[in-house]
Amino acid sequence: MIHKFWLLLMPLIVLLMGCSMAAKPVAKKASTVNRGFNGVTIDVSRHHYQVSTLVKFIRLVSDHHGNFIQLHLSDDKDFAIENKAAGQTTRRATKTAGVWRNKKSHQAFYSRGQIAYLLKDAKQHHITLIPEIDTPAHVTGLVKTLRASGQAKLAKQLSWQSKSYGDELHLNAASIAFVKRMDREIASEFADQQIKRFHLGGDEFTDKLTKNTAYINYLNATSENVEKLGFTPEAWNDGFLTNSLKDINHDIQVTYWNWTADQSGELGKERKKAWASMPRLIHNGFKVFNYNDYYLYFNVSKANLKPKSVAYMSKDMKQYWTPMLWHTDHQTKLKTRHGIVGSSASIWSDAAGRISDQQIYQASTTFIEDFLKLARKA
Repeated sequence: MIHKFWLLLMPLIVLLMGCSMAAKPVAKKASTVNRGFNGVTIDVSRHHYQVSTLVKFIRLVSDHHGNFIQLHLSDDKDFAIENKAAGQTTRRATKTAGVWRNKKSHQAFYSRGQIAYLLKDAKQHHITLIPEIDTPAHVTGLVKTLRASGQAKLAKQLSWQSKSYGDELHLNAASIAFVKRMDREIASEFADQQIKRFHLGGDEFTDKLTKNTAYINYLNATSENVEKLGFTPEAWNDGFLTNSLKDINHDIQVTYWNWTADQSGELGKERKKAWASMPRLIHNGFKVFNYNDYYLYFNVSKANLKPKSVAYMSKDMKQYWTPMLWHTDHQTKLKTRHGIVGSSASIWSDAAGRISDQQIYQASTTFIEDFLKLARKA
């Protein structure tokens, strides 16, 4: 039998418990993204944008209900971030007109302070900033940085010259250890975000079509490294071979840009047989992003920045693209968005030359606005 005293107190106890529960809601896992996480990827390695320009892009994406900006920070031209592991710091650099440059390699890069400033602005506008440190290929900028900092011996130990793709990192224990150290340092700068994601690269690094055990080990080790720091790992789809899917870390979310890396002919045919399609990745439990390079890549050049060219790209995208159209302009649509967690338009600067920030921003604004509207409604 319940004592009368407790009967009198019970309503008060229930009320207090309700207040306590309301004051402490159950926190959701910060890095969880289910669908509709859309944004823009900006190649800040092959064209160095002023911080003020990146702020404009942050606000543009925010104003049009986007969720993220991915910063492609490393490539063959540049390693565009301060990093002690790579030997690139402001103490070994000069600053002119707001841009830090490595004294020896003359590469432009973003300092820790500039990254902190961008993160503060992005946070205010509810935008996630995703660092992309592309390995094992596209590392010439990193190799140059290591050499410029007196680490030529380490650069030689870690890298080799591929006939097809230039400087690449060896897929061995030494490279894994270095990349993990480098990525941990960069991740620490991007850690104060509600949604934490880290892009590991992994595009255009091999023509190997049989099971690549060395890459599987490399990718698993580097992805688990950033996972331990609370980040969701991402990678390009190139290394996800059909015969290897069961062995790859399924927490990696795949940014799918092309089924064959734009290879045609016999190599293209062979890649279609060996590389996992987006439907196959989804069937095997991977979450994917649609980065379709046919519709969603804005390649900076004088010709592409002309109003007529931009108008054509936007019209073509709006007329045909959906998040389910994942490979070029072929009818490779999925029936539902199951497994597709988001999409990205990308601004690449392979042929940017001396084109200014302002020219790129003005030319790409409508394209980005149209993409974000389309991705949100699809």
